[in-house]
Amino acid sequence: MKKVIGLLLIAVILMVCGCNANDLQKDSGLEFFKEDMPKIIWNGDTTAGVQSYQANVEIYGKNNRYDTHSTFRQSYRMAVKALPDEILTRLDFATNDDIRYRSLISNGEEMIFFETLTENIIYRIPMEETSSPLNRLFGNQIGLSRINLSLIREEARRLSLNIIEGSSGTTMMLEIPPTLIPQNGFDRIISSRVSFDLLSETILESEVILIRADETKVTTTVTPVYDTKDGVPVKIGQITIIDSKAPALEYEYELDPDTIIYNSIDDIPTISEKDYNLMVEAGNLYEVPDVKFGDPRDLSYIETIYEVYKDIEINSVSDNMFRLIQR
Repeated sequence: MKKVIGLLLIAVILMVCGCNANDLQKDSGLEFFKEDMPKIIWNGDTTAGVQSYQANVEIYGKNNRYDTHSTFRQSYRMAVKALPDEILTRLDFATNDDIRYRSLISNGEEMIFFETLTENIIYRIPMEETSSPLNRLFGNQIGLSRINLSLIREEARRLSLNIIEGSSGTTMMLEIPPTLIPQNGFDRIISSRVSFDLLSETILESEVILIRADETKVTTTVTPVYDTKDGVPVKIGQITIIDSKAPALEYEYELDPDTIIYNSIDDIPTISEKDYNLMVEAGNLYEVPDVKFGDPRDLSYIETIYEVYKDIEINSVSDNMFRLIQR
């Protein structure tokens, strides 16, 4: 009986207390971004394109096996700058346990982690070089606004990639063979593709399917979200869906006969506020911190991650931000 009462408490809390607007976020796709469209400051003429980009990034996410809504997970400041032969990236983090700040910068060959205010270097990590032919596919494009589709199409033909044109003539998809993608030795990539919007000249979606060492199939789909500034598309975030399908257990164990499986929050019965108060007074309620939806023997899950960019500044990133890594 206690097991059932513990689960009932979760539904009661949602019914009685309602939702805190600071903690809960809508999970209705693009509505997640449209609630608070970011401010975009473009330095100079928009026809010059995006040479650098910086924004405050907020990350929200949920797991369909545990969560009923998306919650805040992390925030940081991001800066990206394209140079003729490399792309520089910087992330600035605020720690939760003190007032110190940490930063990370990279040029694709080396990564440096340091104290933001003092610039005291904590460690340097050389990044493994990859000689994949795909390195030239996007060139030195940042990918946060319009991209050079002519360059991508030309390189795709050179690599003999399968180019699929949409029936409406407004989309293009590249299928990338696993043999062209560097493998990490643990996961086996079985397919990869990137779709483009030919009208806005932006990335529409990317998908990678891989098989892990334990035969779990993981499909990761990334969908960028754009707004426009003077008619130019500007990336304001992205939605990442990680669909992990675990293989069936070799030896399936029997569940406790008293185990109740709830596939969603809607399956959990609710009680009135009066009954709830009576149960509290009688000491018959206790909180279950984590409820796993679905069959506990199934290790599959779907993780949804929202990256929301705010206070966006274009073409205003100083070279000084990367002086620790620039030679």
